Amino acid sequence: MNNLKLALLSLSFLLASPTASAAITEGRTANDRSYMSGGVGLEESERLKQMADKYSLQLIISSRSGAYLADTHVTITGANGQRVLDLPLDAPWLLVDLMPGSYKLVVSHAGRRQERNVTLAPSKREQLVVQFDVPADTAKNPPASK
Repeated sequence: MNNLKLALLSLSFLLASPTASAAITEGRTANDRSYMSGGVGLEESERLKQMADKYSLQLIISSRSGAYLADTHVTITGANGQRVLDLPLDAPWLLVDLMPGSYKLVVSHAGRRQERNVTLAPSKREQLVVQFDVPADTAKNPPASK
């Protein structure tokens, strides 16, 4: 009986943790095209990798060290100047099913901003990785104590 109580208590803590409760978000662009964001935790990342071939654009946001970043903002504008997507992201991955054409992406994180231009061809997938220099990169491995 004690093992059952311990297992249930452990499960409740796991379910209450932020990484366990994070979810993949699905939505529609201004042009009624689907998008999906997520990637917090291994399970979400793996699911998005499996889904990526159904979307014309895959955007991954990370630090220069390769650590995934959340708490970003992405704006995608079409060649005609129409804002297609304007989205705060709580996760590092964004999959968007955009029509073929040229787009401008603006990705912001912690007061910094990067722009990318991408041209999507019919039946072709594009992957963009946007990396930011963040202080966590230098603090990630503090010097050893003497």
